[in-house]
Amino acid sequence: MKNPSADMLVQEADKLVRFADEEIQRAEEDVITHSVCFNARQSIINYLASFLHRQGVEPVKPVTMAGLLEQCQNIDGRFNLIDISEFGCKHDDKPEAYCLGVDKVADCLRIAKQTRAIAVEAAPAY
Repeated sequence: MKNPSADMLVQEADKLVRFADEEIQRAEEDVITHSVCFNARQSIINYLASFLHRQGVEPVKPVTMAGLLEQCQNIDGRFNLIDISEFGCKHDDKPEAYCLGVDKVADCLRIAKQTRAIAVEAAPAY
């Protein structure tokens, strides 16, 4: 069944991942790490929120990446595979919470793609 709100969140998250992907492809000295971090972070939030929308669950406020992930984990154990413990920004939205290393933000982008794979794909039948 289609869910327009969830679909819109996924489309926006996909755009954010594409922007981050394009940025990380630059020469290392030219990468704007804040841009990769911000886009990866926002995409994860959107993917998690889209999953909750599809489940008919309202995100608990205040909405944080960690809070959304916890809600998703309570519904689907596959979300336990997502580790955001290294995200300094998981509870914050302060600018200084963003990472500045290319390797670090590349890992954040990888986690965003992993989140998409779980949030958007249907759970396999067991």
